[in-house]
Amino acid sequence: MSQSTHVTSQVQRYIITTAEVAGNISDQIIFYGQQDHADLFIQSLVIKYPFINAIYVDIDSTVANLPYWSYFTYRDGDSTVIQRGSGNISSCTNEQAQFKKLIKQNETGWSEPYLCDRNNIVVAAYCSPILTETPSGQKIRVGEVICELSLNELNRQVNSMKIGKEGFAFLMSKDGIYITHPVTEWILNRSIYEVNEKVLKEDVVSTTDNVLADTKPGTLIAYPELFNFEKALVYYVPIRQNGWVLVSVLPYKELFEPLYLPVLQMLFFSVLGILIIYLTVTYIINRQIKPLSLVTKQLKRFSNLTGPYKDIPENEIDQVAESLNYMKSWYEKYLQTQSDEQKKKQQRQEDMNQASEIQQSFIKTIYPAFPGRTDIDLYSTYQPAKGVSGDLFDYFFIDDDHLVLTMGDVSGKGVPAAFFMSVAQTTIKTNALVPKANKIVEKVNKELCTNNQHQFFLTLFLGVLDLKTGILEYCNAAHTPGYVLTKNAKVKELAQSHGLPLGLYPDKSYSSAKIQLNKEDTLVLYTDGVTEMLNENNIQYGNHQLVENIKTLAGQSPKEMIERLEKSFKLYKGHAQQTDDITMLIFNYQV
Repeated sequence: MSQSTHVTSQVQRYIITTAEVAGNISDQIIFYGQQDHADLFIQSLVIKYPFINAIYVDIDSTVANLPYWSYFTYRDGDSTVIQRGSGNISSCTNEQAQFKKLIKQNETGWSEPYLCDRNNIVVAAYCSPILTETPSGQKIRVGEVICELSLNELNRQVNSMKIGKEGFAFLMSKDGIYITHPVTEWILNRSIYEVNEKVLKEDVVSTTDNVLADTKPGTLIAYPELFNFEKALVYYVPIRQNGWVLVSVLPYKELFEPLYLPVLQMLFFSVLGILIIYLTVTYIINRQIKPLSLVTKQLKRFSNLTGPYKDIPENEIDQVAESLNYMKSWYEKYLQTQSDEQKKKQQRQEDMNQASEIQQSFIKTIYPAFPGRTDIDLYSTYQPAKGVSGDLFDYFFIDDDHLVLTMGDVSGKGVPAAFFMSVAQTTIKTNALVPKANKIVEKVNKELCTNNQHQFFLTLFLGVLDLKTGILEYCNAAHTPGYVLTKNAKVKELAQSHGLPLGLYPDKSYSSAKIQLNKEDTLVLYTDGVTEMLNENNIQYGNHQLVENIKTLAGQSPKEMIERLEKSFKLYKGHAQQTDDITMLIFNYQV
């Protein structure tokens, strides 16, 4: 059972990782495809996970702005091969038939194992749908990601199990087909439904159906061919992720023959022990009543930790009293240890509070932001989900006529992400020397890549506003789109993206876009904590609801807009917990 648990955890690790890789690809493939990095993205995953045999991506041709709609990456010896195009791509005879079955399921799931004749490896495929969101917020399926898990490593793990002298283990699919087995010729060629009637001595179909349908580990009696139809104990463990079953088999004679002598010895010593205990208790009751009073005093003293010691006779009771003294000393040390742990916990909490205070010192909270100017007005809100946050926003002048506005979100959580946010915010200020949004972003990206040892990345919206002309030049590095609200309640979405998040590729170049702001136009910037906020029914707030609320706030000052939106967030969230940081910056152009 112990070895089965270990091997099951290894099998589940490969299964879960393969499913997670497919899910991550389906979530990000359209974005990487639009950036023409999809093939490198998929190839890096095949290289990183040696147990993945191939990855197949098929995207509906209705998805716009893609150079290719199909990608196929597979292992060829020690290298990987990438194919891409606009139609179905595969290089294995059995793949297309299995892929069609998975796609018909219209949901995530595993295929039955099959032999890939390209490299003569037994594999199983996992399908994850590619979903996009319509303007109305509905999720639609626009393609599939299929990952092939190589079963060679699973076969090695299962065959490495040492169960007694003659025991063995094997893995079978949810349909009872052997995926791994000590007899190599049986793999994919035999099913548990085809075993000889002598093996189970019961109805084979009924027994097999019960094993495959069971959701918990179990045992049964069998008479395997490999044991010449001798009695054996079978222990099976279902793998809940895909319905596979790990089966371990051990001859009955190995289970019980070594126990006969220990059982007799145990019975002998049990009887002898009972006899000795009986004689000892009888002796204590008849001859040692007086020393028991000392034991009582010691017990009382141990309970209240007060009172003097008295001389104890040198006998068996004296040993008990000394044991109580040892327990007292141990208990005192235990109390001291508990006190030290409490102090350490308080110190950690104080450190977290200090980290939060340090981060708060970087956040601008004094308004009006520029008391001496009447041509602009802005206001912000900053609500960390926990003590520290990975969101950042800032505004500052490069010169008298150019104002920089930033809004960003750091990957990860906790203190490391908060410190990376502080570094990023300082880096932006030190590199904002010329009024060119894309040039500032490129310099910041290069410095963040140089100092990014923990592989954090930053999504960033950076705009440079010429206050004389009202022209806003902005660069969006994979951040949420901004909105411009006109005085007549119309909303323009700044949806154009200009590159990948910062901190990943030091030599990456970025473009920018421009928009003309007119008098009383309002710019709204925010992080994804706003649109991904969940209510009590686990439904997101969404971009559509944010835009509709912004339209109703035309003519309001930035401070009034922030306060109205905060009330809207609170009402929508209800009693649900805040799961992500919420940050907004609203700027009004009054020239």
